[in-house]
Amino acid sequence: MHLYRKMKETITYFQERYLDEKKRRELISDELSNTLGEFMKIEQENRELQECVDDIKRKYENLNNKLSIQQTMNQKSLEQIHRLQEKNSHLQHSQSLYLDKINHQTKEVSSLKLFVEYYSSTKHDFTYEHRKYILTIIEKVLLLIKKLLIMGNQRVRRVKVIYEIKEKLAQYESCFYSANFKLDVDARSILERIKIYLEKWENYYEGYKWNAKPVEVNDVTYLENLLQELHYLSLYKRFEKYNKKIVEVSDLYQILKRKRKLQNNYSLKRFNGEIKMLAKQRYINLEKYIINRVFPGEIYTVLKSFNEIEYNFKMIKTYGMYHLLYVYGNSESNTIKVGVTKQNLTNRYMKAEESYKEHFSTHMLQELKVIKSLNALNLESYLKRKFKQQRHPLFNSTEWFLLTKSELKYFTNDEYKKDADFMKILNYKLDV
Repeated sequence: MHLYRKMKETITYFQERYLDEKKRRELISDELSNTLGEFMKIEQENRELQECVDDIKRKYENLNNKLSIQQTMNQKSLEQIHRLQEKNSHLQHSQSLYLDKINHQTKEVSSLKLFVEYYSSTKHDFTYEHRKYILTIIEKVLLLIKKLLIMGNQRVRRVKVIYEIKEKLAQYESCFYSANFKLDVDARSILERIKIYLEKWENYYEGYKWNAKPVEVNDVTYLENLLQELHYLSLYKRFEKYNKKIVEVSDLYQILKRKRKLQNNYSLKRFNGEIKMLAKQRYINLEKYIINRVFPGEIYTVLKSFNEIEYNFKMIKTYGMYHLLYVYGNSESNTIKVGVTKQNLTNRYMKAEESYKEHFSTHMLQELKVIKSLNALNLESYLKRKFKQQRHPLFNSTEWFLLTKSELKYFTNDEYKKDADFMKILNYKLDV
């Protein structure tokens, strides 16, 4: 019994030892598994770290290469800086020499300016101040023309700038006339070419299609070259002076008033309007009376020419519009036709004869009188007023008249020469 108990205790002891050992082994196995997992994590981290190290090595090598290249470039830059310093020293020395030359030339220019002023005043040439003024205008025009290129789709503003350019060029032109100088032929030619482009641009941006084009780089470059040419001749060329006094319209008005060539109640506003109208007419050249401008501006007139004539706007405004006054008619029917033409008498006669034959088929229309006069239109107007009550009832026209035999003698016997009013118009002459 005792032995059995001993054996049972021994067996129980060993079972407990076995269980303890088993638990210990399980613990060790768990710890080993955990340790193995940790090891694998550490191994993975080591691989990642190794990759980072390799990446850092590569970056280091790249940086090292770049550093080497940069050092090489720095070395070259230092060498270049050294060369530039040498050049700079040389340039500073040259600059010092040039400054001395410039100072010397500045003194010479000052002397030349004084000489130019003296020469201008003694030889009646454009003064240096006048030249400086027109050069300033040219520079402003050049800037405005360049501005047109960078205005995008701003049509209205472009038109305003074009108007401003025209005003500036009108000021350039007026500077000559106000100083009693003729606008130089070459300068006029340049202004006329510039005007062509300005009018095309203006038409385009105002919405017209005829004679219109947008602002383009090539055109602006062309105008820049023209303005440079204008700048050169404005600075250096000698200009011709008028041998007669040139005056503005308001001054002319006052002078004519003082000389009683205008009535006392003749207003300046009315006179201004008449001269503007005369300046715009193109059928006869009034250059000897009114200066023909390129760009619209202040109107300038030739004083002596207006002093030598009787100022009569009604006479002047149509002067030269027609050159021939004709009177066709027939003494049997006592019918006449009065008219004017520039030169085509044959065509006028054929039309008059055609009208005449409709009423007098058996009569011949004859040429009663042809008078050559640049005031033909005023002569015709006078005759129409004179014979207003004798208009022919068969013709629906203000040019056909039914006269008496004695009235016909006004033309057939040259009795018009005894008519003081008619002869005043016929003898009115302008120097054109």
